Amino acid sequence: MRKILSKISLVAIVLSTMLVGMPVGASGVAVTLTPNSSSSSPTDVTIAWTGSAIIPSGNTVTITAAGAGTITFSSGTPATVDLDGDATPDGTLTSTSTNSATYTLSAPTTLLTNSLELSVAFPAGAYSYSIAVFVSGIADFGAALFYANGSNQVSVTATVPATLSLAITPGTDVETLTNSCNLGTLTTAASSTCSYRLLIGTNAASGFQATIAANADLNYSGSATITQVVDNAASNPGNAEQYGIEVYGATTGGRVAGGAYTGAVTENNPTGYTFGTDTSPVPTSTQNFISYNDAFDRSNATLAKSTLVKHFANITSGTPAGSYSQTVTYYVTATY
Repeated sequence: MRKILSKISLVAIVLSTMLVGMPVGASGVAVTLTPNSSSSSPTDVTIAWTGSAIIPSGNTVTITAAGAGTITFSSGTPATVDLDGDATPDGTLTSTSTNSATYTLSAPTTLLTNSLELSVAFPAGAYSYSIAVFVSGIADFGAALFYANGSNQVSVTATVPATLSLAITPGTDVETLTNSCNLGTLTTAASSTCSYRLLIGTNAASGFQATIAANADLNYSGSATITQVVDNAASNPGNAEQYGIEVYGATTGGRVAGGAYTGAVTENNPTGYTFGTDTSPVPTSTQNFISYNDAFDRSNATLAKSTLVKHFANITSGTPAGSYSQTVTYYVTATY
């Protein structure tokens, strides 16, 4: 029994110690700050709360600040004389110091709503400050945070690397790489053809430009050549010596409004060349070939995302015999 009484006495002592300094009838109140953040010092801040009772004349409202930096309070603009907003003067700001300001009432408030405007000066540095309110007499207390210089903000950054790619694949697929196009043995009976695909991808916001240029006409030992087709002329096997290309641009893959990747490439038409589905000579000087004005997606590659280039050759009975060749080079440039 004595042990139980001893424990009860100890609890009573602890509780009485915790309550020392806490006024009778003390009431926690919600405090709001407007604005509650700023990167411009000083800033006028309205400190508002709804009290538990009217504040008698002669009592004080003490504002304190706590944080890693130092707050300097001064009177706001305009200075607060009507604390509760009832259109009658209640008091004045009587003292300010580092991290503290005191407002003294010369008349009792009539409303429970209170707001005090103070100029808040704070140093450089992203610090959060606890702005506390204590009202003497009725012992209302509360606090709110003021965020200086983005102390409550997190800057999230990321880098997307620039990408640009070109793959040359056979005419029938987009998986296997190739660097050859074999027209085979040419005859007067029919056109000979070979083809390959250009698979281009980039995340450049202004898209890409591809160019084409051959090192020479299709030739044998640098002398005999197969005559280039006239731009837009029809292929005419058996009756004319002709060499050229047909271009079938990618029909999807380009970014369009709304973010879908469904745009088709543009087949360029420089002077003397029409790189469309009709025939065109193979240029021996650099010419714009195909382009797109936004990002172009080649992931999950399909035939539709690639541009088909088909070479064809017709000969006559008078075309010199030999092993003919030429090198066609493509360059792709992105605009970011």
